[in-house]
Amino acid sequence: MIQAALFGMIASLAAMKIKTIRPEIGLALGIISSIVLALYGLKEMKKILEIFETIETYSGIPKSYFKILLKLIGISFLCEFTSNLCKDAGQATIGKQMEFIGKLSILVVSIPIFQGLLETIQKLIGSSL
Repeated sequence: MIQAALFGMIASLAAMKIKTIRPEIGLALGIISSIVLALYGLKEMKKILEIFETIETYSGIPKSYFKILLKLIGISFLCEFTSNLCKDAGQATIGKQMEFIGKLSILVVSIPIFQGLLETIQKLIGSSL
């Protein structure tokens, strides 16, 4: 984590300095640095996946719910990353639309969880009558 933080600070300062001289190179440096940091983050996701597998094994929660949860996390990270890149490039409107698309995508992907919850509630109400 310390390496990523140092890389981020150095890249940010370099991009800021270069941006005053050559804005297009500063923007490119910012995008490339963001991609490198995102790849580092993906490497860290491996640890989270291992924890999810352990929780799944002991909890008895269906594997499909964990897959949905991982998709939701992925959509969230991807949309935030893309939105921030758009905003840094001076395209705030496109960045806001990416956030909107991300929210809609999260809603669509989470529908099976809502359906499962409603089925569980229906079974509980039906069995108590």
